[in-house]
Amino acid sequence: MPNFSAKRQEYDDALPGWQLVKRCVAGPREVRKYNEYLPMPDPLNQTPENIARYEQLKKRAMFLNVTGRTRTGLMGAVFRKTAEVELPSGVEYLLENVSGDGASLEQLCKEATGECLDTGRGGFLVDYPKVQLPEGQTALTVAQAANARAYVHFYPAESIVNWREDVIDGVKRLTLVVLLEKINEATEDGFEFTAKDQYRALMLIDGKYVQRVYSEDTPGGVETIPTDKTGNTFDHILFHFFGSHNNDASIDKAPLEDLAEVNILHYGNSATVEESGFISSQPTLFITTDIQPDEFARLNPNGMHIGSRRGHNLGKSGNAIMLQANETQLARELMKDKEEQMLMIGARIVQQGNGAETAEAVRIRYSSDNSVLGTIAGNVSEAMRLALFDAQRFMMGAVDETGTVFWLNQEFFDQVMDAQAILAQVQLWQQGIIAKKDLRTNLRQAGVLESDRTDDDIDADREADAPVLGSEDDPNNPQGGVGDE
Repeated sequence: MPNFSAKRQEYDDALPGWQLVKRCVAGPREVRKYNEYLPMPDPLNQTPENIARYEQLKKRAMFLNVTGRTRTGLMGAVFRKTAEVELPSGVEYLLENVSGDGASLEQLCKEATGECLDTGRGGFLVDYPKVQLPEGQTALTVAQAANARAYVHFYPAESIVNWREDVIDGVKRLTLVVLLEKINEATEDGFEFTAKDQYRALMLIDGKYVQRVYSEDTPGGVETIPTDKTGNTFDHILFHFFGSHNNDASIDKAPLEDLAEVNILHYGNSATVEESGFISSQPTLFITTDIQPDEFARLNPNGMHIGSRRGHNLGKSGNAIMLQANETQLARELMKDKEEQMLMIGARIVQQGNGAETAEAVRIRYSSDNSVLGTIAGNVSEAMRLALFDAQRFMMGAVDETGTVFWLNQEFFDQVMDAQAILAQVQLWQQGIIAKKDLRTNLRQAGVLESDRTDDDIDADREADAPVLGSEDDPNNPQGGVGDE
């Protein structure tokens, strides 16, 4: 029987880092579920009193969710503008329902981009639902074919448990991908569910793409051989990796892992500060007296109460003082160091901007973060574009490469374009150095034109406008035929 649940060693090595980042992103309630991130001060003491004290320590510790806030800020930078999308008519339905569950193409890419920030890894599977034909029917009807559509499914890093690449005819090709899927089976009354694991193996066997689904109920696997619209089998696995560095099958560094590590250390320093403050901030009473212990107990049957409502008999030579420890600065200084380190790593969202700082200084300060973010946006875009090609093979037979455009925004800052810069762009177009399409693209990126207005939309609106007076030959008159051929 095949060992379908086998996991690669690289997967096991990377899994704790992925979990750390995702738990930090989820917030303090999730982090407090795991004792490994805040060690018990005396782990050998497992008495109920020590365990209860540890639980109170965790409740007092503050987890400042810098990791989650940074992730939100980086996601907002990518999706501050809509993606450039153009699809052939045969797969236009993917814009609004890319995975069959109602998620739009942009929403699926948001999920993939967030996963790439968390783990530096993920993938898209293109699949076509298997249509069960009624008995006696050998071909799909028109109605059945209209409802059977190819979809793109997103798989996070934790679900990609095994893979293999082999060199075939001098080219490294993906020959195996095993995906772990969670299946919920409803009970008879329909109100409860039982979670079961299912493994989907994508294989390239003798140059032919094959799928096999394994589970405890079907250890031998259920095999299907997907075919394109023309009935031909595929010569490649319809799964496309994306990563924080490149889009091969290897595991890339998780961009947010370093930040999450410092975030957890900051959490530990916070626990020390809060515990120290809780203990040392409470005043402690010390007394000296010549009264014998039994006599002292008789005079103070309820112990010594601190307050002004009652007095205490300390004898003829008694004395009482209140001691309160000064706050310790070491743990607080360590917290400040961690906060500065998190800002250096990329947590700019928690830093208050300097009003005197120029836009160019901001760009330089964040250039390293943006280079990583730009790579992620480009890698997700490229993987999705390849997935859209496979969807076209299912739905159209042929791939329309020129008519397929998908590119996530990589303009993470507003590009301010003043009148002089606009005039310079128009002059470049009039002199034939750039095309009209390039001019409009630059104007969109600068926010002069709305990002979702296509060239066809602009041309259609211009046809309804009255002619614009002016000479095309006059380079100082940008109105003279900006949209003319």
